[in-house]
Amino acid sequence: MLLCMIAWWPSEASAESQVVQMMEGELRLGLGLPLESYTGYGNVRGHGELGLCWGIEGRYNFKGTPWDCGLTFEMSPAIRRFNNPLNDGYDRHLANRIIALAAVGDYNFIQGKKINPFVGVELGVAHNDVQSDSFPTWGGSTSMLFAPRAGVEFVHHIRLMAKFNICRKGYNTFALSIGFVVGGRPKK
Repeated sequence: MLLCMIAWWPSEASAESQVVQMMEGELRLGLGLPLESYTGYGNVRGHGELGLCWGIEGRYNFKGTPWDCGLTFEMSPAIRRFNNPLNDGYDRHLANRIIALAAVGDYNFIQGKKINPFVGVELGVAHNDVQSDSFPTWGGSTSMLFAPRAGVEFVHHIRLMAKFNICRKGYNTFALSIGFVVGGRPKK
């Protein structure tokens, strides 16, 4: 049944898809929140704070289909403030961040229209490290990145997106972003 749906879906969608420019690029800025209250101090829980995330992405639009794929490079922090377990009179601030390189694929529901909702996923690798004013930074580690995402593109240039960055405990985030898109408009 699943194979039948996959075989039918692209051909059905291509009947409705408008031919668009093959290449498009995006620069985006957004705000992210950590998904967990992780601090690295056992039972001490942190309170998530907004952090600035950014990304750059290039996508290829498959002719006559609603599908696109590409690469993205992005940074997303997981910032937390928590009570100091050392009782030295100072609050603590912990900023775990990921720097990711990932393959991306999106399905555009009404590609080529002035309002185009989409869903997609990023799969790649994330460098995890700590940037903090309270703790020394360290070299970090590497993990796999899985990032489901959804959003809406307006007038072929403005892209609002929500996504989950899932990579490693203490580094997982939810982000909302706005992007500026060049290319990908309907062909004349």
